[in-house]
Amino acid sequence: MRSIAFFNNKGGVGKTSIVYHLAWMFAERGIPVLVADLDPQSNLSSMLLDDDRLDELWNNKGNQTVYHSLLPLINRTGDLTPPHVEMVVPSRLGLLVGNLALSGFEDLLSENWPKCLDNKEDAFRVISAFHRLVYFGAEQMSAQLVLIDVGPNLGAINRAALIAAQEVVVPLAPDLFSLQGLRNLGPTLREWRKGWTKRLPEWPTSLAIPKPEGRMEPLGYVVMCSTPFGKIVPSRPINGGWSAFRRSTGSQFWELSRISRSRWRRIRFAWPC
Repeated sequence: MRSIAFFNNKGGVGKTSIVYHLAWMFAERGIPVLVADLDPQSNLSSMLLDDDRLDELWNNKGNQTVYHSLLPLINRTGDLTPPHVEMVVPSRLGLLVGNLALSGFEDLLSENWPKCLDNKEDAFRVISAFHRLVYFGAEQMSAQLVLIDVGPNLGAINRAALIAAQEVVVPLAPDLFSLQGLRNLGPTLREWRKGWTKRLPEWPTSLAIPKPEGRMEPLGYVVMCSTPFGKIVPSRPINGGWSAFRRSTGSQFWELSRISRSRWRRIRFAWPC
């Protein structure tokens, strides 16, 4: 299983839309893909499901969303429960449904991050929760690929979500604000990766749960722009984008804008205007 997070601390750059269209593209090619909506805004879930089904999942007392799986941890009554995978396309496209209440998990994540340094088993259960949800969800549907959507901030929820990812893609817009956001991301990703690497040796030997590696390797970035026709299509990297990303992360990366024209054409024509 390969896990990729799409992350930028600036909003409005197309993170959720890219995850949505890539998920459909991979599913149409026969690759089982799981999408994890770890953004408390839950926009990805609202794109993949109709309002009636989403309302049913949010208000059902069962274990239907990411938040419901985390409730035993949040209420300090136990460990997380196995996640529900909502099958958008049987056997090919599954969704870990987001929930507006997920923001309530932020304080618990912040509280337990430093406790991991003290070899606290409960702290590691909390910090690894997203990784385990993704792991168990992918296992349920035998997914080969997991795409993780997160919100536009540098908070504890996103830190835990990116620890669950092997690789990171940074969507951008060709403007000054996106470039400034890119300069913020590199040091933040390095700090999160370094912090988790420091905590991993403290993982209790008695803790027999899936352990996140916290690799967060930069896979690439996607620059999006609007055409006079209102469509959104891939553009060339903005000036300084490539070098700024490489300077801030210290890594080479694959540029997703090099994907074949036929694949981008499918994404472009399906893109909501």
